[in-house]
Amino acid sequence: MHGPDAAMLRAGDMSQELQQQLTKEQLMKIVIQIASGLEYLASQHFVHRDVATRNCLVGADLVVKLGDFGMSRDIYCTDYYKVDGTAIIPVRWMPPESIMYRTFTVESDVWSFGVTLWEVYTYGKQPWFEYSNIE
Repeated sequence: MHGPDAAMLRAGDMSQELQQQLTKEQLMKIVIQIASGLEYLASQHFVHRDVATRNCLVGADLVVKLGDFGMSRDIYCTDYYKVDGTAIIPVRWMPPESIMYRTFTVESDVWSFGVTLWEVYTYGKQPWFEYSNIE
């Protein structure tokens, strides 16, 4: 691996290190950038449908890019729930109407952003970790 963020990628899971080092101001910087990315998507009439920290790339100086890393979804199998034996959806991040009717809107992205805030401020804990996806 090469590039400015190669050392960080080689380091692997940094959640413990980040928890000890990130200030409230740095956490706020992270969530503001995620919100800015969502604001841009909404202005372009796009709905993300999977806002979560697993879809945020953090680079040098805590520059955060919101992406959709669909190719890596199998790594996070506990984050998704299989519907009708085929479709997998990230139920822990979704509002009830998206779960029940499979409708996604800017408003459902806002709900997911709220859950993402919780993820950031708990240093990466899975939402509703004490419950199964079915519950």
